Amino acid sequence: MTRPSALMANGRGTLQGFLGRRLVLIPIAMFVGLVSSFLLYVTLVRDYFDYWVLPRIKDAYIYPQLRYTLFDIVLILLCVDGLAACVTCIQSAATNRGISGWPRRTLLTFVVLLVVLIVIGSAMLIARRNGY
Repeated sequence: MTRPSALMANGRGTLQGFLGRRLVLIPIAMFVGLVSSFLLYVTLVRDYFDYWVLPRIKDAYIYPQLRYTLFDIVLILLCVDGLAACVTCIQSAATNRGISGWPRRTLLTFVVLLVVLIVIGSAMLIARRNGY
């Protein structure tokens, strides 16, 4: 029987050991990549019309509020990082290196940006409810 400290030293009892398995890493990478690519496409098309096409067509067009612009910027950053995380995780799984270095950093950045996006979205809802 192995001791728990021996399991931790091998990386099997940690999140890094869990994500280092191919059967876990590839579906996570594919899900993040598909969702990120879809959201990036939808956001870029919508922003193209909101910030480029509609101001040239309508005479009295009002640009979206600054809070929506900030949300879109963080969403685009999240999507680009999600695509980078997908690519680095699949490369890591293909070379059987486990998750370390860039794949871990990009996934961590993806999670941090997702939390920031949720906080900004919640702040936008609260501001709208209070009349701003």
